[in-house]
Amino acid sequence: MKAKLRCLPLAIAGVIFLALLAVFAAEYMLTQSLAYKGAASAVFVLFALGFLLFARLRAHGGFPAVKYLVLAAAVCCCIGDIAIERNLIVGVAFFALGNVLYIAAFQSVNSVGWRTVLPALVVAVFAVIWLAVFITPRYTVQASYIPAVVLYILIICIMFGRAMGVAFDGTLDAKTRISVFSGALLFAVSDVFLTIRSGHSGQCTLYCRLNISTYYLAQFFLIFFGLFASMNGGRRLKPQMNVFKRLFCRAFQFCFKVAIPLLPYRQPKPLSGSAEAAELLVSKNKKRVLIVTDANIYKLGLCAPIIAALEERGIESCVYSDTVANPTTANCEEAARLFKERGCDSMIAVGGGSAMDCAKGAGALIIKPKRTLQQMRGVLRVFGKLPLFIAVPTTAGTGSETTIAAVIVDDKTRDKFTIISFCLAPHYAILDPEMTVGLPANVTSTTGMDALTHAVEAYIGGSTTRLTRKMAVEAVRIIRANLYTAYTDGKNKYARRRMQYAAYCAGLAFTISYVGYVHAVAHSLGGKYNTPHGLANAVILPYVLEDYGVTCQKRLARLARESGVADVVLSDKEAAGAFITFVRELNASMNIPEKLEVEEGDIPELARHADKEANPLYPVPKLMNARALEKIYYQIKNNLKINKK
Repeated sequence: MKAKLRCLPLAIAGVIFLALLAVFAAEYMLTQSLAYKGAASAVFVLFALGFLLFARLRAHGGFPAVKYLVLAAAVCCCIGDIAIERNLIVGVAFFALGNVLYIAAFQSVNSVGWRTVLPALVVAVFAVIWLAVFITPRYTVQASYIPAVVLYILIICIMFGRAMGVAFDGTLDAKTRISVFSGALLFAVSDVFLTIRSGHSGQCTLYCRLNISTYYLAQFFLIFFGLFASMNGGRRLKPQMNVFKRLFCRAFQFCFKVAIPLLPYRQPKPLSGSAEAAELLVSKNKKRVLIVTDANIYKLGLCAPIIAALEERGIESCVYSDTVANPTTANCEEAARLFKERGCDSMIAVGGGSAMDCAKGAGALIIKPKRTLQQMRGVLRVFGKLPLFIAVPTTAGTGSETTIAAVIVDDKTRDKFTIISFCLAPHYAILDPEMTVGLPANVTSTTGMDALTHAVEAYIGGSTTRLTRKMAVEAVRIIRANLYTAYTDGKNKYARRRMQYAAYCAGLAFTISYVGYVHAVAHSLGGKYNTPHGLANAVILPYVLEDYGVTCQKRLARLARESGVADVVLSDKEAAGAFITFVRELNASMNIPEKLEVEEGDIPELARHADKEANPLYPVPKLMNARALEKIYYQIKNNLKINKK
């Protein structure tokens, strides 16, 4: 009852509004007096102003900018409605400005997408056919008017498309959607009648009456749209990537996918241990090796077997052990300088992803000594022959022993960027479980989840191949069966060996098929806060999979069934949900937190970095721009507070 009473003043105002319009419009059509036409247009402005004040007093939610934009649009259309009788160009100019303001009002309610573009294209095609087939053969248009007419038609098409984008937005209340749909449709129809009316002179014809009546009804509904959107609104559709940028990204990714069979991917050959690696170097006539590692790995003695094996065969070695958790440009520059100063002819990277990324960055500087790492960031900007490169993973997860990418942090800006080139892939990889036996439990868990993330993102992306899907499924199967065992029983060599192979399989999969927004977000956190990469991936993965929703549901369900995570009888929705639950439960069983430390003020900057890294390269199931990616940071942030708009 109270709701009905609250709606009563609006209903009465609507009746008065429509009645006044009808009276003034009828008088204008009968007398052709501009005074009545001006009065009718003034009614729009007065009611728009009244609704603005009403909305300010009664609104509890909605979209605050809409009412001001609609009022400004009503004022411009009022002026245009009067001026067009005296000067066509001036009138059209004010109408065009009014329509631009309506476009801005619609834009403040939801984002541009196919629901906007397709209706706009349909109206544009109709306008071209209408002018070419019906109007041009029958009526003469002054040449000086043509540019203004074409520009106005373009604006009308955009306005109609943006209005349809709002009308098709299921998150908005019905009154808002109905009013904007009715207003936009009637506005377009009124312009059709206006084109016919312009060819007739004299008294107000049937087309004149149809033009005036549909135009006034259009303004009536659009002003009510402003009121409803200001008062009730809904929630703004989650900001999505601009449709034109989306087309560019998908075209870019399609070209890469088509080119995959032709690209020179190098699959590192597995070696069983240090002795085999030393024999290989002797056979290649190598004399001096640079070993790239970090301080902890070196202190633990994990480099000792390799150094000893090299010495036994007369190969000298020098060690760079200053690599930090997220290798910096300075690390790479220092390693490259040591390589040259000591006259090295090959490299061995011992450690996790950081040591291997540092070695790859150093390799890029060795290939291109006159360029900086920042100049080589991005895709395929490094070409040349890398010195013989052997990767020795001491973790089972990063997959860096297989990849063509180096992730580096800029010392000065703390921006984390990626260098991707085929020449950076290691030539050989030593898969020795002895290297991982001494790993702390928390490193075992997070690097294992890193491998799982590689497999998942490679499988659900848009650039998969038969090989990468096979490798991804194999990796998930092994991780599901062995990660928790390796975490709880670190000396279990069988589980360690299997996890190393899982990381190798996942690495091969994502090297060819790429990763997604989980990695882009994780890299931004690593660059800003030095967040361990595996930990970030483990926390972020379930949130991104949920955000992808139906766009990855079918593929995620297939991965769940093929890897044994979900029963084959489950539906796609159930199987995909089971996989996300599996990830969360695996995290919880290994004491991986659900949230990370993220400063709210840093989120826009972090999201921009993630957007820059991921788009257009990563073939993700659903494209997101920086604003859309911000939601992920809010979800993973401790003390979660999402501002719902």
